Amino acid sequence: MSNQRDKLETPKRRPGWGANLLAVAFVFLAILVPFLFWQQTWFGTALSDEEIGKNLDPAAKPRKIQHALVQLSERLTDSGPAAVAAWYPDVGKLAGHPTPEVRMTVAWLMGQDPAAAEFRDRLTRLLQDADPLVRRNAALSLVAFGEASGREEVRGMLASRRIVAPASGELLFRRSEGDSLRAGALVARIQVDAGTHEEVRAAVPGVVEESLAEEGTGVTAGQPLVSMAPEEDQVWEALRALYFIGEMRDLPLIQPFLSENPMLSDRVRQQAGFTISAIRNRAGVANPEED
Repeated sequence: MSNQRDKLETPKRRPGWGANLLAVAFVFLAILVPFLFWQQTWFGTALSDEEIGKNLDPAAKPRKIQHALVQLSERLTDSGPAAVAAWYPDVGKLAGHPTPEVRMTVAWLMGQDPAAAEFRDRLTRLLQDADPLVRRNAALSLVAFGEASGREEVRGMLASRRIVAPASGELLFRRSEGDSLRAGALVARIQVDAGTHEEVRAAVPGVVEESLAEEGTGVTAGQPLVSMAPEEDQVWEALRALYFIGEMRDLPLIQPFLSENPMLSDRVRQQAGFTISAIRNRAGVANPEED
């Protein structure tokens, strides 16, 4: 599956039915790129129907389940929903799997067939998942259904977050400014007492933008350790989703991504501009360049 994205064109007027249909199709295609879980993972080996059915068993190993789900995605892309619909009940059952990576992959796959009403209900429930990456995939997939119910989750993908100390003790290790972290990466280590260490890990991918506590000093439970900015891929996906479901009150959150900050790529800045134009057009508000 390619990570290359077609660029959106800046809308000049409020879209009609034809544009809306193209928008839905665009989101459908965009969701085919599983940015939240496709990291150092490759499930390219083709599986037979029998192997897919076996791997979709909730008792199977999580990686085997993910492999089957990716294979269903490829069949869905190549041959359409009819080629994989027989497995939809099995996919739906996996939405409650105890492994977050499986639920995350399920949420991604469900966004690829917005005609499947049963998926809409499952995705809505996954918006309440304990894992933030599952919630984010669910929110992005719901956009393909024309649903804005995950908009707050999408907004959160654009915001910086502070990672705090889970316990009091001495800060032995802390990531430095500019460090890029994946979900689950070690952010800090705290010595609680002589024989106990507490590890602090990132719940979502991001980049350390500011250090808020010094190594070798004492910290208290709840004290901020670092501030993390969102990584580019999640910013990109969030901006694309808000292109379709964003509201005027989202503009202050989007506008900083128009800046000439060297940490931002041209594609992010360009997408931010497209998204702002789309939101203003939906609200019937002229864009500054059109005034």
